[in-house]
Amino acid sequence: MLDFSFTEEQEMFRKSVRDFAQKEIAPRVKEHIEAKLFPREMVKAMAKMGLTGMAIPEKYGGTPKEWVTMGLAMEELAKVSLPAASIPFFSESGALMIQLGSSKLQKEWLPLIASGDKVVCMGVTEPEAGSDVAGIKTRAVRDGEHYIINGIKTSAAYGTQGDAAFVLANTAAEGDTKGFCAFLVPFELPGVTRERIWDMGWEPLGRGRITLENVKIPVEYRLAKEGEGFLRTMHMMDGARAHASLMAMGLAQAALDDALSFAKQRIAFGGPIAKFEAVSFRLAEAATAIEMGRWLCYRALWLRDHNLPHSKEAAMCKYWCPKVAVEIIHDALLIHGNVGFSKDYPVEQRFRDAVGLEIGDGTASIMKLIIARQILGREFVPTR
Repeated sequence: MLDFSFTEEQEMFRKSVRDFAQKEIAPRVKEHIEAKLFPREMVKAMAKMGLTGMAIPEKYGGTPKEWVTMGLAMEELAKVSLPAASIPFFSESGALMIQLGSSKLQKEWLPLIASGDKVVCMGVTEPEAGSDVAGIKTRAVRDGEHYIINGIKTSAAYGTQGDAAFVLANTAAEGDTKGFCAFLVPFELPGVTRERIWDMGWEPLGRGRITLENVKIPVEYRLAKEGEGFLRTMHMMDGARAHASLMAMGLAQAALDDALSFAKQRIAFGGPIAKFEAVSFRLAEAATAIEMGRWLCYRALWLRDHNLPHSKEAAMCKYWCPKVAVEIIHDALLIHGNVGFSKDYPVEQRFRDAVGLEIGDGTASIMKLIIARQILGREFVPTR
């Protein structure tokens, strides 16, 4: 990727998403936060822009884009609203998993995701199995032409507002990933209950706990074959991690832009604080880190677009970008001083949202294990 650059079409797409975000989303961000809700009419508006169908074939109503192009959309949306950027993120992950399922399932669900009528969440994390995905306890037992699923999924962003989740469950003994299966579980099915988790950030996303009690799922709602659920989910996660990392960079860029403007206007000791090295050097460091993070992410996505190995690169993105974003936004808050600590300025919200990105889709420690495994070899990787 020595000669990588965005195409004219990609730059035009980025501008269209940026204009949409500024016009349609930005004026309502505070409203969404106060209501602790990201409304469906906003999802529908994003669908009209093609933002919920970027991972869906045209025959199902999608507007398919390359992984790099999808990343541009999520980065631009995150500059205005992390919850808004999360909607195409959910649509992407849900659509990709559903495309592993039966043709009947695809015909039924993919057009509904593309149109914004349905939002599919991720149901992987459990109360006792977050980073240790292999330790999930949710069980799926075959019963003729159905599976009976029992278990609890937690930390499902948009879980209390969405319509379904792709759920990772085990058909074998606990800890045996060879028995893992993924299923699409509509929330209206008997035995599904949801409970909201109240978070320090991400308020409009309605993160939730999903309890599955003897939920009966038709075989055609299984995504891929038995035993393929773990690997298929992890492959999907590689792209998702790079996209989540670009969302972190979008938050950081918005915080930096505000800090640059504030530093030029804020007068202290007879002049703008931008003239002080203590401020200007922080801004310079932030600008450099954001540029580095963005290109790391886009390189990983470029590799995926070209069907090249990218697990290590995706893990590098997810380890480094959210951590750096939190540091940059923290510095931006301090540059704003006491007003940055208030809800009158968006920097405090960005800080809280960015912390969540350090946790979801794989913590820094797990990402470092993935990186170490690839650069050292499995025999040298710490087991604890």
